[in-house]
Amino acid sequence: MDLMNPVDLQQQQILQMLSQASKVLLIVHKVPDGDCLGSVSAMLTRLRGQGLQAIAYCDDPVPDSYRFLPAMDQVFQASTIPEFTPELVIVIDCADEGRIGDGSRFLQGQAPVINIDHHVGNSQFGHINWVDSQAAACGEMIYRLCTTASWHITDDMATAIYTSLMTDTGSFQYANTTPQTLRLAADLREMGARTDEIREKVFESRPRAFVNLLAQILPTLEVSDDGRVASLTVTREAMVQAGASEGDCDGLINYPRFLAGVQVALLFKEAGEEIFRVGFRSKGNIDVYAIARQFGGGGHRKASGCTLSGTLAEVKQQVLGAVRSSLEPLEIPT
Repeated sequence: MDLMNPVDLQQQQILQMLSQASKVLLIVHKVPDGDCLGSVSAMLTRLRGQGLQAIAYCDDPVPDSYRFLPAMDQVFQASTIPEFTPELVIVIDCADEGRIGDGSRFLQGQAPVINIDHHVGNSQFGHINWVDSQAAACGEMIYRLCTTASWHITDDMATAIYTSLMTDTGSFQYANTTPQTLRLAADLREMGARTDEIREKVFESRPRAFVNLLAQILPTLEVSDDGRVASLTVTREAMVQAGASEGDCDGLINYPRFLAGVQVALLFKEAGEEIFRVGFRSKGNIDVYAIARQFGGGGHRKASGCTLSGTLAEVKQQVLGAVRSSLEPLEIPT
């Protein structure tokens, strides 16, 4: 009788498929972050190091703050990707095909699709779906795959995976940081992860456009009467005036979250004509994943997002109404 753990079996299936492929396409989500880019960096470094033809696709360019990661010159967009017919497609950190954007066309070919993700509610769109919602980051899963395969983790790979962990746990401050996450971070440090470089590039190398954008949007700060909900708004006009790019929006949602008493922080970002992306962050016991799901979005219990159509006023009304409904009534002193 085969008593192999289902997760171990999935990893073995992934490794078997990798052993049979010579051309591998890795895909990450739109508006890439440190987790997906750190994970894909580690995988590209490993696969290319063992002689496979491996490249990656992302709808959006790699933000400047993550270009230091190894193999980022192998992450292409629709306008730059070379002619490439993959024998295997691996999608990393995408809860559903919608997060892939135009890259979803690569899922329609003959190549089998492996879906590696840690989001609650993953739509299981791959031929193999390795989904672990308990993992702090996809980088944690990539590390486990390397361990299962007995792959040597180079200092470049350790740096990439450490970046994944650090960014998706808020520098190991968020509730998804487990004892296992911290032990893994220590192991990666011993393996040569360049933590000083990561800190400097990710947190201490912001372009002036980021500060310009922050100055533009701080006046949009709104706080509910009870102080439990706070939001910022990023319009396309503010982006233009600040000379900002998509990557400069990374981390803006933390500013309303920093306020004392705030339980839910929101970022309304204009993405098109009457189209808004909404980011949710929570403190305490508020499940913002459940709120985002009401609008077709997803993510995690304490960090989620969705996209809504309508005017800014209409979108705010819908979202704030759902958020208020999720909050427990305040106790009135007697």
